Amino acid sequence: MNPHHPAAPTRAPRRPRSTTDRRRWLPWLVLGGIAVCAAAVALFIAAIVIIGLTSERRIPTGVTVAGLALGGQSLESARDQLTAFAARPVRLVDGDRAWNLSLADLGVSLDVDSTLAASQKAAPRTQLQPRLTVDLSRTQETLVSLSAQVNTPAVPGAPPQLGRAMEIPVTLDRLRVDVTGELADGLLELDMIVVEPPESAPSNSSTGQTTTHRVEAGQELALIARQYGVDMQDIVTLNNLTNPDLLYVGQELIIPAAGVYTPTQAEAPAPPTNNGRAIVVSVAEQRIYAYENGQLVRSHLVSTGRPETPTVLGDYKVYVKYVADDMSGPGYFLPQVPYTMYFYSGYAIHGTYWHNSFGRRMSHGCVNLPTAEAKWFFDFASVGTPVRVI
Repeated sequence: MNPHHPAAPTRAPRRPRSTTDRRRWLPWLVLGGIAVCAAAVALFIAAIVIIGLTSERRIPTGVTVAGLALGGQSLESARDQLTAFAARPVRLVDGDRAWNLSLADLGVSLDVDSTLAASQKAAPRTQLQPRLTVDLSRTQETLVSLSAQVNTPAVPGAPPQLGRAMEIPVTLDRLRVDVTGELADGLLELDMIVVEPPESAPSNSSTGQTTTHRVEAGQELALIARQYGVDMQDIVTLNNLTNPDLLYVGQELIIPAAGVYTPTQAEAPAPPTNNGRAIVVSVAEQRIYAYENGQLVRSHLVSTGRPETPTVLGDYKVYVKYVADDMSGPGYFLPQVPYTMYFYSGYAIHGTYWHNSFGRRMSHGCVNLPTAEAKWFFDFASVGTPVRVI
C-alpha cells in the first residue's frame, strides 16, 4: 500500500433482487399489458365503426341516377340533387313544337327515399334510374287541358287542310307501362294522329232562324257545322271570320240554323226492332240513334273507330254496364271512362273527355260520346238492349 495515496473507497456489492421482489411487480406488469391491448382494440373498433358510419352516409363511388353523378356524395347532398331533379321541367314535344311541364303537372312524383336507398345499396359505378310513380287520372287531366294548345284543326277545302290531335290513350299507356323509362331523360314525345276533315254535313234548308253557339275546348269549325247540319262557309260568312282555324273557348258564333241538327224519322236508319228500346250506330254518318217501339227519340254525333282500328259491324246487345271503368287494349289505356256499356267483347258505347271531335272517326273501336250524352244513353238502355252497328 502506498502511504501517499488514500485508499480507494470500496463499493458494497449489489444485492440481487430477490424472487419475492419480482413476484411483487409481476401482476402490475400483466395488468398494464392488458390495459394497453384493450385500449388498442377499443381504438381499432372505434375506427371501424367510424369508417362504417361514414361509408353508410355516402353513395358508393361512380353511382349515377338518371345521369346525376351521386357517387361519393353524402346522403344529404344526394337528396338535394334528387329534389332538384324532381323539380326540373319535362319537355313534351311534337316535331319542332314543345311545351314545358313539371313532373307534378303530369301527375308524376319522385320517390326520393326509395331512390336514395337503391343508390346506397348499388355496386360502385352502377347506373340507376329514379323511382317514379304516376297518377294517370291527373296525367289525363293535364293532357286534355294541353290538347287545346297542341291540337290543330282539320279544315275542308281544296285541298283540305289536315289536322293533328293528341292520342292521349296511347301516351297514357306508355306512362303506365314504364313511367321511369319515358321521363328519365326529361323528354316526352307526344303521340299524335293525323285527322282529316269530316265528311260534308247534312244539308238543312235555311229558315232564316239562327242559333248562338259558344265554342268549347277542342271544338273546330268544321265539326260545329256538322253538329248543326250547316255548311261551314255559311258560318264563316255570317260571322265575318277572317280565319276559320282561329277559334277560342267561349267565343260566340251565330249559326244559320234553328238548333242542333236532328235527323227525322225518315232520314234515320231502321231500328233492329219495333218493340221496346234499341240503339243504332251509323259509322258512315258518325251518329247514334235511340229508338223506343220503333220511334226515334234521340240522336247525336259520335266518334267511332279509325280505319286501322274499326268499330265492329253487326247486331249485338248490351251485356254489361259500368258507371265508370278502366279501359285498356293493345297500346292504349284510359282510367275511369264514364257511362260505359259493352255490347261486344271490348267494344263499348261510353263517355269521352279526352277529345271533342265528335263527328269524326277518332277511337280505337269504341263508340265515343260526350259525357252528358253518354249518361243519357246509359240511363236509356239496360242490359239486353239491342245495338245495331252499320
